[in-house]
Amino acid sequence: MIVEKVLKTKKGLYQITIDNKNYLFSEDTVVQFHLIEGHRTTQKEIDLAIKSEDVSSLFHKAVAYALKYGAGEKRVRDYLKRKEVPYPTMDSIINRMKEDKILNDLELIDSLIESYAKKGNGRNLIKEKLYQKGFKKEDIEARLSYMDMNTYKNGLIKLFSKVEHRYDKYDLPIRKEKLKAYLLSRGYTYSEIAFLF
Repeated sequence: MIVEKVLKTKKGLYQITIDNKNYLFSEDTVVQFHLIEGHRTTQKEIDLAIKSEDVSSLFHKAVAYALKYGAGEKRVRDYLKRKEVPYPTMDSIINRMKEDKILNDLELIDSLIESYAKKGNGRNLIKEKLYQKGFKKEDIEARLSYMDMNTYKNGLIKLFSKVEHRYDKYDLPIRKEKLKAYLLSRGYTYSEIAFLF
């Protein structure tokens, strides 16, 4: 079997013609299997190239999913399960994502904590959101203990300033209670909001 023709497509893939059959491969696969015009190959090499291309395609989809949704390891695994990816392939994709520093749950948790805190979410609500994203409880607790308290406090003050006018029509004691109830619903504790009143 000889590679007869190599054409680059508009989508950045390469159309490889071998024995009058066309295959589409990424540049990585073309380089890895030396699929250049005139190269002698075997059916086994072509099958390996196809399998490699499938894994590469799944890897890129997993990366796109992780970046789009801010997904950690558990959610990426769930995504790959829905795609019916076998466990050994799934493990290799996850490991490659970790090696390439695309998937790092602790850094992602830190980033999400900061983002949530800036938006005026209290510690309890932040925990709940991170649990929902599938992060491990011990990782969440550990990273929350390193949270930047200035960012956290500024988020609380910003939220308070944003919503306090909603309750202007109430008498002062009722107004305070309604504001406290709102801030508690946003995941803050009594001790965190006490300085505002």
